[in-house]
Formats: sequence, structure tokens, C-alpha cells
Amino acid sequence: MSIIFHILEEEYDRLLEAERVYRKCVENAVQGAARVKHIGRKDYLYLEKRIGKRVVYEYIGHADGEKASAIIEAVKRRNKDRASLRKVRNDLKEVGKVMRGKVRTSLYRSSLTPQGRRTS
Repeated sequence: MSIIFHILEEEYDRLLEAERVYRKCVENAVQGAARVKHIGRKDYLYLEKRIGKRVVYEYIGHADGEKASAIIEAVKRRNKDRASLRKVRNDLKEVGKVMRGKVRTSLYRSSLTPQGRRTS
């Protein structure tokens, strides 16, 4: 049993490190959402941010420019990192429950048949 807990502790430490790295990536990434506005016959990219209660649009440039494509890629990368961070936090919660023994009873209950007998 100590081998299993040792593996769980290693997994917990790995997840803590991953959470720290993803959190740092998200904090340092471009903040806001990329929005394309159609003005006249041209498309322009703006970075939509929330400052307090106000929504502010920061002009980036033409939607087909290099700077605009870099901003769009940065926003996609940030969203991907946020999803990974969410998954890591859920995994941390699950591993923490197992280490504290809260999942043990639910595992025991899932191995019971509807009549209350153990399956294995």
C-alpha cells in the first residue's frame, strides 16, 4: 500500500508543478479577446479587454497583418493553457481526495452489487 501512496505523492507533486507553470503562462499571456471589426470595406483587429466594469478595445491593426495573426495565436495559446490549467486543478483535487481517503468509501460502494454483495 505504501507504494501506491508514494506514486500518488509523486503525481501530486507533478501536478502542483504543472499548475504553477500553467498559471504563470496564463498570467504572462496576452489578456483579452481578439475581435474583428468591419469598418467600411476593411477588417480591423481589436483586443477586447475588461478594465474594472468597462470594456475597452485596443487597436491592433489590419486583420490580415502579421501583428494581428501573432495576437490571435497568442490568444489561442492562452485559451489552451487555461483549459490545461483547469484540467490539472481537477486532477489535483481528485488525487488529494484519494490521498486523504475520501474516495476509498465510494470505490467500496461501487464494487457492491445492487443487493449489497461485493463483486470481487
